[in-house]
Amino acid sequence: MHIRKVTAAALLAASAGLASAQPATVDGVKDGAEPYVLLWAQNQPTAFGDAIAGQFTGGDFGDPPGDVTTGVEVQIELVELGLVGTETISIGGWVNSGDRTFKSNQIIGSLPVDTNHLGGAGTDFTAIAGDQHVVVNLSSAPTFSGTVDGARDASYGSAVFLQGNYTSFGNETDGTTDGAGPNGGGSEIDALYVAKTATHLHIFVAGNLEFNGNALDLYLDTAAGGSNALAGGSGSGDFIVNAQGGTTFDAAMTPEYVISVDSWDHDADTNTVNVPRCYAGPIAGDIDDAGSIGGYGAGNAGACTGGDAGAAAVTLGVDNSNIAGVIGSPSQASPVSPDDNWAYGSEFDNVWAYLDDEDSDTVADHLYILVGGNTEISGNKMNFFLDVDGSTEGQNPLRTDNPDISFNGLNRMGDLIWDAGFVPDYWFNVNTNVDGGSGNLQNFTDAAVLRTDGPLFDLFSGSILDYGAFFGGALEDGVGTPVAMPLELMDFSGPQIDIQDGTFASLFTQYAPRTAQLDPNNPVAGLLQTAINNSNTAGVTDSNATGACEVCTGIEICIDLNEAGWDQSSDILLAGFVNAGGFDFVSNQVIGGLPDDGPGVPASNLGDPAFVDFSTIAGDQFINITALLNSGGITCDAGGCTFADCDANDALNVDDIDCFVTAFLGGDLDHADCDGNGVLNVDDIDCFVTSFLGGCL
Repeated sequence: MHIRKVTAAALLAASAGLASAQPATVDGVKDGAEPYVLLWAQNQPTAFGDAIAGQFTGGDFGDPPGDVTTGVEVQIELVELGLVGTETISIGGWVNSGDRTFKSNQIIGSLPVDTNHLGGAGTDFTAIAGDQHVVVNLSSAPTFSGTVDGARDASYGSAVFLQGNYTSFGNETDGTTDGAGPNGGGSEIDALYVAKTATHLHIFVAGNLEFNGNALDLYLDTAAGGSNALAGGSGSGDFIVNAQGGTTFDAAMTPEYVISVDSWDHDADTNTVNVPRCYAGPIAGDIDDAGSIGGYGAGNAGACTGGDAGAAAVTLGVDNSNIAGVIGSPSQASPVSPDDNWAYGSEFDNVWAYLDDEDSDTVADHLYILVGGNTEISGNKMNFFLDVDGSTEGQNPLRTDNPDISFNGLNRMGDLIWDAGFVPDYWFNVNTNVDGGSGNLQNFTDAAVLRTDGPLFDLFSGSILDYGAFFGGALEDGVGTPVAMPLELMDFSGPQIDIQDGTFASLFTQYAPRTAQLDPNNPVAGLLQTAINNSNTAGVTDSNATGACEVCTGIEICIDLNEAGWDQSSDILLAGFVNAGGFDFVSNQVIGGLPDDGPGVPASNLGDPAFVDFSTIAGDQFINITALLNSGGITCDAGGCTFADCDANDALNVDDIDCFVTAFLGGDLDHADCDGNGVLNVDDIDCFVTSFLGGCL
């Protein structure tokens, strides 16, 4: 038996739940001044990923760069380089445009993850973190025993450099040896290998060199002293250096010699046949055209011929058939948690709420909800359902013909069956994901009215009249940098609203859906507001739920109760669950909680929502917000939701400061590791002070 009716006076009497003070700031954070009441705490560990400190995503550059076995291979005499084969040398270099005026992001050595093109001349590598060169001790270098043909021989041994950045100069996908397939080629440096014989230095650059004339420029530091700045060059290859005048290498990199490989139109009559060629020479002397080879692939490799008289003898092999290695777009390396926007797991830890009487007429105007937890950036869906008018309206089970929203994700959940006491009439969904096109992190909220008989239609034209509502946008780029005008509050403020003229099969709007349908020509902004703060690293883990009460960040919601459809007398009920990105797999993170699968065995994920029947699961998979507010909510044995309540007595005072200091000095992670990263440092002190001053209890 579920008592569904309360009076407006009873709502007002719940002083902890009905407030006329300053409304909450909808930002995903339970602030100390906001009159939230704790209504429910999770009883299950999360099976959708525990958001812990230190996690991050990114660095996925495709197939491992070390797996690439084809590319550009060069053999040159040691004596030409002034070497005997026992020295320590340094090698730097990059993929460049054909005229050598525009550097790519394919650099030997480290670059910050997801760095784009370096661009024109004058790059200052001393200003870039890390070393943009590698050091090779020739006395311990492997002995080369293969064939110079553009394919990596086993005798090269291990790589001296592996790429850590995507390629901004195109990703080869065709697998042709010359890189000239119909979809275009690409240029990338996946790895660098160095070997030697008694007379020659061998360099193998795994990757691709596009058929369009893009160049691979290799700079060798073979002797002590010298300059780390490129000045002017001479000889037929002087343009290689001149076009990059002003480039400054790392302080320890002072190159004396350059080897450069590109392709050129050697048949002036047809202008169609490109072949690999090589330049080589001392930077301070003549950089000569060493000539070209017959073509691409093992059968065309060999000594470069047809170049300048007296040029260094270079043997060259180029095979552009690689389609593995680094990808052709940013890897989306993302911030380390805790972070306000990025989380790497999804969990519902608790529910806080209060009713706001904005105009002091004894009737609540807005419902504020904070669902403590995390919303994974993978696009997992946080689905919420409100039942606000008893059993007179709503859907149990969910229909499959609701308005088209979330790419019909709402209807993907159709046939889900609720507990007998729950008949929802309003739905909204909150999620965050990384956009595959722009690479931006973006938040979205979708909403729809759930009518007993399905959406409204015009009686004469048969056209749909109910809206699928959405609002959201970008927060950050793919590496955590805020975009221009980041959208942190989703307030359904428009401007889009379709006006049905008999031609729309579906109606969409960026205003709240119920009120938009009542008067689409005069939409009202701000009736539904949501925000996400993903900084939580406490709460439930993947093995227990003991910390569920301690979370006071997550998804914050404010909804106008007229927009929700409240009849001003019925209890307000809330249900919700974490769902997969396709709305097709319900987790074990369910508001109201789930029973264990067995003694000591946490609940499993529920699976396809079309086959979920909550009426067959023990307990209520929803909560009664108004009844819980009237009773004062629940108590939290863990001492509120603030880390600052160190002595867990539900009060913040000097005793908590003493408790924290004692724990910090004693190395007590349970009571002093405020940021949850397993290390005690000044960040934990800052975290504690912020929590203490916030007064979050």
